[in-house]
Amino acid sequence: MRCRFRRLNYILFLSISLFLFYRIYNINPISLYSQSPFTLIHYQNNTYRILSSSFKHNSRGSYLNFAYFNVEQRNRVLYIDFLYDIPVSSQWQSDGHLYPIQIAQYGLSHWSRLELNSKNQQNKIYKFERLQPNKNNHCSSWHTIKDEIFLSNTYIHFTISSNCSLHFHFFSNNIELVYSTKTIHDLETLTKRIIPLKGSPRQASRYMLIDIEKLMRKTLVFRRDLIKIQICGDTQSSVTQLIIGNQTLYDQQAFYSATRWLLNNQDLQTGCWFIHVRRNYGHHTQYHLRNPWCSAMAQGQAASLLVRLYSLTNNKEHLLAIRRAIQPLWSSNLTRAYFNNRFLWLEEYPLESSTKGLFVLNGCLYALIGIIDANTIDYQPYLSELINQIIISLQHMLPYYVHPNISNWSLYDLSHITMKSKINTASYSYHLVHITLLQCLRQIFKKTNHSVSQLFDFYVQRFTSAIL
Repeated sequence: MRCRFRRLNYILFLSISLFLFYRIYNINPISLYSQSPFTLIHYQNNTYRILSSSFKHNSRGSYLNFAYFNVEQRNRVLYIDFLYDIPVSSQWQSDGHLYPIQIAQYGLSHWSRLELNSKNQQNKIYKFERLQPNKNNHCSSWHTIKDEIFLSNTYIHFTISSNCSLHFHFFSNNIELVYSTKTIHDLETLTKRIIPLKGSPRQASRYMLIDIEKLMRKTLVFRRDLIKIQICGDTQSSVTQLIIGNQTLYDQQAFYSATRWLLNNQDLQTGCWFIHVRRNYGHHTQYHLRNPWCSAMAQGQAASLLVRLYSLTNNKEHLLAIRRAIQPLWSSNLTRAYFNNRFLWLEEYPLESSTKGLFVLNGCLYALIGIIDANTIDYQPYLSELINQIIISLQHMLPYYVHPNISNWSLYDLSHITMKSKINTASYSYHLVHITLLQCLRQIFKKTNHSVSQLFDFYVQRFTSAIL
């Protein structure tokens, strides 16, 4: 009887374990063997995409799996800036700052969505021409859209004149969203939210659902609604054209907003997008980031974004911006550290002391891909040499990123070696990022350097085995 009870307990335990493993770590078997460039992984009600064997990196094409990133929906994005139409980050600064890494990722995700959606049918487009207030009552009559709109895919683009406001009223949820070029003191109620717009006339491209959620500080359960539109202001106020519902239009505007900010805010002498947020490393108050600091990851991802812009424009100024973006990665120690005083590393978070480094894995790999993208469209011998130096470092250092206690799991950085910190285990999402970046590099070097491709393949297989 006792033996049967133990056997029953064992079978029950095994069944529950298998069920939980399937629910949490299920890799979609269809994606593994299909021609899709992505493999789907389901973990804790989230879907992640790593690359499949059919993925092909193209410096002008979609960037990794970024077509499925919603940068603007991240918790650490406070809102989309009303002047530049780019995300404002609360990372390390609660009142917000413009963070180059996040801005570059925002542009790359929308460029990748453009690539993805070029093959798909677009959303309906609703156009309103020359909206103006009524002469008698300061506001126009309400213009109603008859169809329900899916707010998770609804974008608006408009040009609004000074001293007026554009009102969107959502029927089912009784929320009014107001875009205004002036301060309107009497509109702040529980069901109305004001989005101020500076400048006149002001062109704007907005994702309405994100604006509402960021202002209400919660994720809304509704994804569709009926809306009506009204413009209020003086007799000279107008909205020349209002377009609703074109996802491609929003992706284009978001891509250009990100590239425009990067082009206008690059330091022309160093090539950096300097970050002015003061930071220590974790609990190590003696280790400070340089102030201001220049992140290799920001430089690499910005270069990848500007390469894609240059593929459209062939503009020499854009090419010069790409060269400047790569400059601090090869010509100075603004972003560099040396492991064991020998192996070059490109630091996502460069410390004040050049003899100390964090050696964050994903930051260096993103920077490497940016260098490769730049070198693809603008070959330079010094960039090829830099790529070779980083490959030599990776050959030596990748074994240190294998967790000593968790089989085939990756580490986020090497601070436990350089600073005697606690081992910084990669989170599940960062572990998948490591796999994705190594998969991309494996594919890039497959035709040109078989031994290097095999190096990356070895760690792809090893890290992937931890989630299978």
